[in-house]
Amino acid sequence: MTNCWSWPSAPWSRFPKEAVDPDLPLVQALQAGDDSALNTLIERHREPLFRFVFRFLREETAARDVVQETFVRVYFKVGKFLPRSTAKTWFYAIALNLCRDHVRGLARRRGEVSLDAPATEMQPGFEPAEPRPGPSEQAVESDRFGRLQSAIDRLPHKLKSAIILCSLEGMSHQEAAEILETTPKTIELRIYHAKEKMREFLEKELESGDRRWT
Repeated sequence: MTNCWSWPSAPWSRFPKEAVDPDLPLVQALQAGDDSALNTLIERHREPLFRFVFRFLREETAARDVVQETFVRVYFKVGKFLPRSTAKTWFYAIALNLCRDHVRGLARRRGEVSLDAPATEMQPGFEPAEPRPGPSEQAVESDRFGRLQSAIDRLPHKLKSAIILCSLEGMSHQEAAEILETTPKTIELRIYHAKEKMREFLEKELESGDRRWT
């Protein structure tokens, strides 16, 4: 297994026959013993996976560890992969399971129990907003983004997974359903409930802010 870790700073649904998985030849090559195929898969998916995991865990070192372990598991479990879904959704499913394990570990250390309880103690850090013409506009945008990220962090696990995959990562309901091992309709419902809960969180926060100024 060759090393390719250069980091930047800072039951499944059947895969449609008419669709083409660009990663399948590389996965098949890896299954045949061509370790160099793993390097190409890493280069192709490392940064998108890191972005997804970081959005979920909100901690850079843990996100890097999860992504690295994801590709380690891809390497050792590639023989079990069947093209009933895309390789990409398989990678994300592995990463998501590792995220769950990480959150469970944190919960045990903190004395928490339910993985689906709102993650109120998750770190509230957020990715920098794109530069704006003036500092006032930057502050407003950063505050808005921070509030949204805080609301996402407080969602139960199932709702949080769906909203990150579809609304932030831009995946289809079908892709998210394959990763989360459910149906597109369930994903649609989870996103709806996630947005409703986020709206409740934000409204309560605004109300609380108004009371502090009265």
